[in-house]
Amino acid sequence: MTERLTIDFTPAEGAVVRMIGLVERRGYVVRGLAMNEQANSASLTIDVEPRDPSRRVQVLSQQLGRLVDVTQVSHSTNGTVA
Repeated sequence: MTERLTIDFTPAEGAVVRMIGLVERRGYVVRGLAMNEQANSASLTIDVEPRDPSRRVQVLSQQLGRLVDVTQVSHSTNGTVA
């Protein structure tokens, strides 16, 4: 099942690479990607799919939230935002 993560962060060198790398290392496949940027903030929307059913997107959201420069992470499944 594809999940959508929306990550708000402060733009900095390497920030996007850290986020995408973490997603892939934690057992998810990136299915879609979009980014919006303003002067002092940015938002990255990633559609992800777990490589196996044991993966939980809530755990991935918490891990992303611990990264430097990340200010907020939300996820949605089938129109439901968490």
